[in-house]
Amino acid sequence: MRPLSLGPAGAGCYLFPTLAGYLLVDTGCERTAEELLRQLSRRIGLSELQWIFLTHAHADHAGGLEGLLKGTRARVLLHPLGLERLRSGKDPGLGRAPGRWESLVGGLTHLLGRETAAFPPLSRGMENRCIPLEGMRRRELESSLGVRFLDTPGHTADSMSLLTEDGTLFCGDAAMSGPLIRRHRPVSVESLEDCRESWKVLRQSGGRMLYPGHGKPFPLRRLELDQI
Repeated sequence: MRPLSLGPAGAGCYLFPTLAGYLLVDTGCERTAEELLRQLSRRIGLSELQWIFLTHAHADHAGGLEGLLKGTRARVLLHPLGLERLRSGKDPGLGRAPGRWESLVGGLTHLLGRETAAFPPLSRGMENRCIPLEGMRRRELESSLGVRFLDTPGHTADSMSLLTEDGTLFCGDAAMSGPLIRRHRPVSVESLEDCRESWKVLRQSGGRMLYPGHGKPFPLRRLELDQI
């Protein structure tokens, strides 16, 4: 499978068909939601989008959620902790750089104005379309969609990844790629220890190609050569 990358460059949103309809990984930020809806309309038709999977509730990954929900009938799959973060409409600001290089990159991003911590809070009327991934419901969804959900905290406490049957692995910001990224490390983490453990989960997942929230896809075997 080759998922379709949608949204403006760098949005990190991916569309692919599951056994139970089309699924969109992440929604990008608030200002790109209209463009994402236009692209979805051209590609599959808005009525065909059944699911939105959030890798984590940061503004650049979940900021467009409210707009997407208003334009589609999709249901939202997310970590149980993600719902409270969506209600707040802001990143918790708990992250720190895992190294000096990442600290420099994070500072540069902030100076260039490419980072915003605020996004539209999830309205109460939309909460009934959110499905926290836990317990029996999580296992039922894995079976009906033909995917596997992985808990990959570290970048945030609510970070999750999604693995398809053919080895395509969407990891959000658990790992990154790009010209300013070294050794695929995320620019910030809430817990470095959790991030290390999540890399072990990714390495042992059986995935083949990793699709990060920032940067181009890369073979999972490259992650096995790195140390966070």
